[in-house]
Formats: sequence, structure tokens, C-alpha cells
Amino acid sequence: MAVTTLAGCAAPVNRTALHVIHHFSVSPDDITVDATGRLWVTAREAGELIGINQAGGAVTTATVTGGPEGVAVTTSGTYVAQQNVNTVEQVTPQHRAVVVLPNPTSNAGIDGISIGASSQTLLVPDSPVGTLLQVSLTGAPNPHVIATHLGRPVAAAAGPAGVIYVASESSPGLVMVTAGGAVSKIGAFSDLDEVVVYAGLLYVTDLTRHDVVAVDPRTGASVALAVNLPAPQGLAVTAQGMLEIVDATTDTLYSLPACGVA
Repeated sequence: MAVTTLAGCAAPVNRTALHVIHHFSVSPDDITVDATGRLWVTAREAGELIGINQAGGAVTTATVTGGPEGVAVTTSGTYVAQQNVNTVEQVTPQHRAVVVLPNPTSNAGIDGISIGASSQTLLVPDSPVGTLLQVSLTGAPNPHVIATHLGRPVAAAAGPAGVIYVASESSPGLVMVTAGGAVSKIGAFSDLDEVVVYAGLLYVTDLTRHDVVAVDPRTGASVALAVNLPAPQGLAVTAQGMLEIVDATTDTLYSLPACGVA
């Protein structure tokens, strides 16, 4: 995959001009894309996991309890973060609790989850207590703490050379965690909901600006790509470099090419 820079980003696109993939009948939250290109969207309030193809059709719906938020798919199955009970559950091919985390706070439970650099691990930002955990999907789960003092971390994305990028709904906003556990801040964000990696750039949803933003992880410089989104709660990127954007207020799935993608 060729590495691109912010110079390859197109001008910002207003929400009303974005390509619409699907309108939901319930309020959607997070999104991921599996190895076949199928999109999976959670709807926390409705208790649903919705499957859609990239054209917006072939819709399937499954019930998931516990307030489904983050969703991740790998060869071993589909995993959902249940925010109300602070649990990660495997929902296919079987239903089982992968890990149940204590929540000693009055804060909402875990939000986003993602597959690690290895398909055998799950990255779990423990949102209530501000830590990043790694959980095995093959052996005993035994959550391993990778980083602490992350504010309210709500999303993580594996990068090259063992690096992990973490987005938080509070300070420090966006950070890089090295393979050795060192944490460094990227840019000047304070209220993010998602982070994904594609072709050398990061893409985040900024809840304060109501934008989808491309970020250079080396310098912290950023440019807006999609603007005036009321509640950009979900973000995924396909193998072809299409950004799939879920807005929880308009109940809509939008699509936009990543920087450098025709």
C-alpha cells in the first residue's frame, strides 16, 4: 500500500454532499468492515447488530444485549462491546463473554474495540478507567494493560511496528502508544470518537468540530475531510480506501474516499 500525505487530501465535503450508503430505522453507533468487505454497524439503544454490503443492501439484523457499541470482526468471529455491562461478547459463531471488566466509576462502560496487529488479539480501551487493554482471542483472555492515563479512551487502531493509536473523548485526545508502552500526544484534539489507519495517515471523528479529519501521525498536522456531521459516531476504512462514516443524529451511513484515493 502506497503511503500518502495530507497533500493528497481533497477539499472538505459538506455532509449534505456526501455519498449516502444507507439510512437506518434506528440510531446507529459504531462500524467495522470484515475481510469480505461487509460492513457491521451497532445500534446501542435498539440492541442490534446490522450487516450491510458496501452498496447499502443485503441488510441483516441480529439482537445483541447489553448496549452494543464497538464491533470488531476477525477469522475467529464477531465481537461486540456491551457498554451497559462493561463486557466484550463474542456474538458469532457462538455467544460467550470474552472478558467482563469491573467499572468502579459512574462513567459509561467500554465503547470502541478493534482487532490488534495480530488477528489473535483484541484492543479494548477501558473507557471508564482510562486504560488500553489487550485481550487474547485464542488463550485465556487475561487483559493486559498496555497504557494508562488516557482520559476516556473510546477507540484504538493498530499501526506499523507495534504502534497503537488511541482516540479519547477527553484530554489527551489522540495519542500514539509504542510497542514499549511509551505514550505521546498527537495534535490538539479533545473530543474524539473514532480512529482508523490507512496508507500512513490517521482518520478521526471529531465530536467538537463535527468533522471527519485526516491526521499526519508524524507531525500532528490535520485537515478536515467531511464537515458539518451532527454526530459522527462510527468510522471504518475499507481495503479500497473508502471511509465509511456513521452519523447517529441523521441515522445515516456515508462514504468518502480517503486521502489519495480516486
